[in-house]
Order: sequence, then C-alpha cells, then structure tokens
Amino acid sequence: MRVRDELGELFADAEFAEAFGARGRPGCSPGQLALVTVLQFAESLTDRAAAHRVRYGMDLKIRARSGAG
Repeated sequence: MRVRDELGELFADAEFAEAFGARGRPGCSPGQLALVTVLQFAESLTDRAAAHRVRYGMDLKIRARSGAG
C-alpha cells in the first residue's frame, strides 16, 4: 500500500513552485521529497537510512515491473 493511495496527495508540487527554478535539469518531485522528509522524521531515520529506503523501494518496483527476481 502506498501513502498516496491511502491519504491522497499530501504535498502538491505547486506549493513548492517558488522554491525551484525553471532552468536546468528537473529534479525529484518537491512533494515527494517533503513526504520522504516527514516519513524520515516519523521513523527516526538518519539521512543515509532514509535514502537507502527510497533506493531500495525503487529497486523493488523496478524489479517487479521487469519480472526479474
């Protein structure tokens, strides 16, 4: 289950539009970054541990879509 599925969009990207420039390579969704920060705090994770969780979660999604084991 995903947080978004249960609660809807908590942090809309438009709320952060002024904080991000229009030039350069697009980054991650500001709303997703805010959600990761909130979940990091809620689970008392270090920055490194939170980054690992995000990478690991993405890794599982990619494997599931590709059918690799």
